[in-house]
Amino acid sequence: MPVPNDWTLEDKVALITADTRGWAPVLASALAEAGADVAVAGNSAEYVESAAAAVTAQGRRSTTIIGEFSGYAETDAAVDKTVSELGRIDILVNASLTEFGKPTLDTTEFEWRTVMDSNAGAAFRWARSVGRKMTEQGSGHIVNIISEMAERGLTNHAAFSASQAAIQQMTRSLSLEWGTSGVRINCIATGWIELDPPSLEEQQKELLVRYLPLRRKGTPAELATLMIYLSGDFSDFTTGQTIFVDGGAMAHA
Repeated sequence: MPVPNDWTLEDKVALITADTRGWAPVLASALAEAGADVAVAGNSAEYVESAAAAVTAQGRRSTTIIGEFSGYAETDAAVDKTVSELGRIDILVNASLTEFGKPTLDTTEFEWRTVMDSNAGAAFRWARSVGRKMTEQGSGHIVNIISEMAERGLTNHAAFSASQAAIQQMTRSLSLEWGTSGVRINCIATGWIELDPPSLEEQQKELLVRYLPLRRKGTPAELATLMIYLSGDFSDFTTGQTIFVDGGAMAHA
């Protein structure tokens, strides 16, 4: 990924959360390419270790933290391990997401609680845990990678959309609460992103793609440059914002 020369994360330490979509290795590699050391946290050893390997391949230090992170104690411990092994914590990238689609009348209480906690609850816990360190040191950047469903309705996605909107509102509120402490927090809202999308010719056969102004799906690599920008000191006048990377889909909204 080409990183502008002035966009350096040298001497910074990032913590990124990983899920099973396979985006974390791409994003972690970009953080490392920009100069950061990177801790990777998630509940799948395969995907966490893959992201950590992408960091070390860039010549940067990495550490892995595998667990469920269902409470403050677990996220606090992960942040403490990051600081202990890598020296500090400057950046949090919340890149994990639980996708869920189901008719509302068929959605159980357990499913509602699960999707809300896996998405909004987890984002809150991670932000709270790194926020303790960042507000103490007077600096830090948090990037929440969410779905554009935070602002766009979609049939059979009420629970998922609510979880995304909750993260967006949390981001806005924390930007007010922590702004004077030097912490910047923003969202990247994604549209239809695939790790390995089919050829452009094949994509044109999809009704969804024909709806998108750019007539194609995106890739995780196309999130990376914006993520780097929002993770560095060069974006210090940007906070509380949601920036859409969606091929123009929200232009229809």
